[in-house]
Amino acid sequence: MNSQDFDGNSDTYRMDYRRTKKDAAGNHNNLKMNDKHEDAPNRNTAVSRIKKLIYKRVHILQWLPFYTKNDILADFIAGITVGLTMMPQSIAYAGLAGISPEYGLYTAFIGSFTYVFFGTIKEVSIGPTSLMSLLTFSFVVGRPVECVILLTFIAGCVELLMGVLKLGFLVDFISPCLTSGFTSASAVIIIVAQLKHLLGIKIDSHDTFSVLVELSRNISEIKWQDTLLGVSCIVFLFCFKKLTKIPTRSQSIKKLLWFLSISKNAIIVLITSLVGAYLYYNGGAPFKLTGPVPKGLPGFSLPPLSAKFGNETVGYMEMVKSLGSGLIVIPVVAVLANVAIAKAYSADVVVDASQEMMTLGLCNIFGSFVKAMPSCGAFTRSAVASSSDVRTPLQGIYSGTVIILALSFLAPYFYFIPKATLAAVLMTAGSSLIDYEIFPVLWKCNKIDFFLTLFTFVIGVVKGVETSIVIGSIANAIVLLKMWTRPKNHFRNTHTACPAPGGIVVSQKNEAYYFPDKPSICYTLETLLTTYNEREIHLSLINVSAGVLRILKTVTSTNYLQLCRSTDTLNEATEELFFSEQAVPLMDKRKLSLINGERRPSLYDLE
Repeated sequence: MNSQDFDGNSDTYRMDYRRTKKDAAGNHNNLKMNDKHEDAPNRNTAVSRIKKLIYKRVHILQWLPFYTKNDILADFIAGITVGLTMMPQSIAYAGLAGISPEYGLYTAFIGSFTYVFFGTIKEVSIGPTSLMSLLTFSFVVGRPVECVILLTFIAGCVELLMGVLKLGFLVDFISPCLTSGFTSASAVIIIVAQLKHLLGIKIDSHDTFSVLVELSRNISEIKWQDTLLGVSCIVFLFCFKKLTKIPTRSQSIKKLLWFLSISKNAIIVLITSLVGAYLYYNGGAPFKLTGPVPKGLPGFSLPPLSAKFGNETVGYMEMVKSLGSGLIVIPVVAVLANVAIAKAYSADVVVDASQEMMTLGLCNIFGSFVKAMPSCGAFTRSAVASSSDVRTPLQGIYSGTVIILALSFLAPYFYFIPKATLAAVLMTAGSSLIDYEIFPVLWKCNKIDFFLTLFTFVIGVVKGVETSIVIGSIANAIVLLKMWTRPKNHFRNTHTACPAPGGIVVSQKNEAYYFPDKPSICYTLETLLTTYNEREIHLSLINVSAGVLRILKTVTSTNYLQLCRSTDTLNEATEELFFSEQAVPLMDKRKLSLINGERRPSLYDLE
């Protein structure tokens, strides 16, 4: 006999049943059993939560069921276009990081594939970027490539942890002025660093001023062949960048100009590679070439736990120590860039910053298994995807496939890419990172932000991007702390018909109150209460929450303090006073009349 009792208002249920069983000897024993499946609701709830979590975090499950045939074509075109843009960038950015070209290509395809499953913004393309390459170089210069791969893994773990702990709010402490400052400094460093390849000379220095000094000393060694090729490539790239601004009424011509504009890097690399190959087999190329690039895909393995520094083998802990602050700077900057790009292209959706951080972390963790360098999203590739009418993150499958095909079939031909061409690609891309417009705007509206931006920029150029981020953040925090500890109060007079002669003086603070405000706020409030009570002047707080009221009562003497709903009620005697300190919000007003024209009740009178 089974009986089931189910409560429709909850997810819990209980089943009681009796079961009879016949034993082997033929004797019948009635067994009564009450099995209370108290753990069943917990199991069901846990399973539903896991399903909900998987559905939320594996983002492809949300849009793939609604994928259409029209989306396939749009994503295919966008993916191929992004792949053609990413391929020369990856080769160039790997060189900027001081490693071989193939590592940039490894980074490109694994980031593209991973973002398809976990990414939320269809325009975002994860892969090598100029900023990540520059930061990576600054922390691994002079070290073997194993340190780069280990940096990728640790950065991915930090990014994933930031997403799990929902620490996206931390990037909000890096102001746009600070971001603009170190980004512009990065652009200058990139341009200066590529001068040696553009001019065909050897420079051993790495920081900006040392490079310029060494360049001035070796100016007689400049090779005109590399210089001519590099300058010609820069002119070509800037001209093709402006193709979309050519006026035309033909839609076909507009599309052609747009495609040529976004494919400018691939076009110039292809043209100069053909020239380099022709000259190489006909007497030798007069300019420096990239050199051999391994063919095929990388093996899948765990990040390296040791590396060789010259003739010495160092272990995991020594490698980690050698990376220093890069273990924090790399992931924080990557998260900052990725979330910024996601917000820029999320007009129709709300960005899940935690999901983006976790996705970026997974891209780098998986990337470390295929020998990738640290990566994040790039504004350039995102703009290309957006212009290509991308529909879903599935475009990453096609862009990643382009990179795999390049590694499988085109790698031997990357040998003939001139270094001056890659330098031109990097310098042209870097020039677009310099934020020229922000300085005149800040000078007009906020000179503190102007000098903070300029300070960060100068420090970045002189001492490096990682130093500018740290020092700039400290300077930005000092400015914020000063604002919080020295709040600005605005006073205004209201001449209204009220018992207080001469009207009412209203003090208003535009910023929120924080704990550093306590000395100036509480001491001032207590002094005002004492002084004004002696002069029979009433002090009022408007629209104060119950929590703040309890704190004020604890930290200062609040005799003769009254609470009002708004400034409009100040001239209505005491009819709009609030006196409830219980759970009921203070906005729940109660009537209280004057007694024989005496002073208005204080806070303690209302208990």
